[in-house]
Amino acid sequence: MWRVTGIALAAALLSAGACGGERRMGEHVDGGAAGSDGAAPIDAGPGLDGGGSLDGGGGSDGGGGATDAGPDCDPEPGSESVGAYCDLFELAVIDDGAGAVRARLTGRVGPDGVPDGSCAVVDEVEVREGDTTIGTLDGGGPFTTHDQYAVIAQDTALPEMISRCDGDADRFGGFGLIIRGRMDGGTFEARCADAEGGSRWPPALVITCHENVDEPPFGAYTSVDSYGAFTYSTVDVTVPHGSGGALTSVDGTIRVIPHADSWSSVVVPDPFDVTGMDGSVHEGSAPLPGTYTQLLLSKDEDIFGTDLCPPPDTGEPGPAYEPPPVMLIRVTGTSERGPYSTEALADYCTRTGA
Repeated sequence: MWRVTGIALAAALLSAGACGGERRMGEHVDGGAAGSDGAAPIDAGPGLDGGGSLDGGGGSDGGGGATDAGPDCDPEPGSESVGAYCDLFELAVIDDGAGAVRARLTGRVGPDGVPDGSCAVVDEVEVREGDTTIGTLDGGGPFTTHDQYAVIAQDTALPEMISRCDGDADRFGGFGLIIRGRMDGGTFEARCADAEGGSRWPPALVITCHENVDEPPFGAYTSVDSYGAFTYSTVDVTVPHGSGGALTSVDGTIRVIPHADSWSSVVVPDPFDVTGMDGSVHEGSAPLPGTYTQLLLSKDEDIFGTDLCPPPDTGEPGPAYEPPPVMLIRVTGTSERGPYSTEALADYCTRTGA
C-alpha cells in the first residue's frame, strides 16, 4: 500500500517554481570525477514513430513543461564584456527512437552584474574534452538569469555525448562548457563545469540518458523511513510530457548510479539494480514543470543504506562537513508510444525513524 501521495510532490514543485528551484545542498569542492562502470547500454526497444521532438512535442503541445519558450528579450547592444557564475548543469541525451539523438543542456547562469531574474540570451555553447574543443551547440536563446532550470542549449548531440550512454561510467563531469551570450549593455562568457575546474557540489555537470520520452525528468525524490521493526524505501520521479507522451507504467526494477564528492571519505557502491519494487503512475500538472507523469516506487526494505541515504545531520556545517552522495535513478516502463527509459538525478535522500 502506498504511503506517499502526489500532494507532497505537487507542493514541492510549486515551491520550486516560486523559489527558483535552488537545490538543497550548497557549493563544495571538486565534484567532477567519473562514476562507476559495469552496465549495458540503454535499449528501450521500439521508438517514437517520429514524435517526441522539441518541435511539437515536449512542453509545446499540451504540456507546458521545461521546453516551453523562456522569457522574450532582445538585449540592448553595448561594449561591456563580463564573466558569469554557472552551476547545476544537466546534459540530457535524448534518443527519440526515429534516428535523432538530441542534446538538451539546462543549468544556472548569471552574468556578472546582472540582477537575478533578468533576461539574457545564450548564443552558443562550446563543448570541450580536456583542452580540445569537440563541437559547438546552438544556444537556447533567451533565458532567466540564475534560474537552474533554464534551457541553455538544444542541438544535435555530439558523438562524445552519445557514447556516455553506452554504460554508467563518466556520467558526472567530463565536459567543459564555455557559454557565450548577450545581456543589456554587452556580452558575457561563462566557463562552466570542467572548463572551470569541476569544483562544485552538487556536481557541476550531470549527464543523463533517455529513450522515448518528451523531456528528461524534472527531478527525483528518494527516502528511507523506519517505524519500529518496519522499514521501507521510496523513489518518486516526475517526468514532464506533451500531448500523447504520458508514461502509462513503470517497471519494478531501477538502476542506481551513485556518485560522491572526490574529497569525501564516503565510498559509494558500484552502480546496482533494485528489483521487486511496487510501482504506480499518476498524472498531474503544476506551473513548473507543466503536465507530468509521476512515477512512484517503493520496497519494504532499506535499498540505499546509510552511505547513500545518511541520517539527518544535526550539527552545524563546518570545515569537516562532507556532503552526502548523489544518485542517478534509471526507470523503465511503457508510455503511450511504447517502451521508455529515463534517468533522474536524486541530489538528496531523506531518512526518518530509528
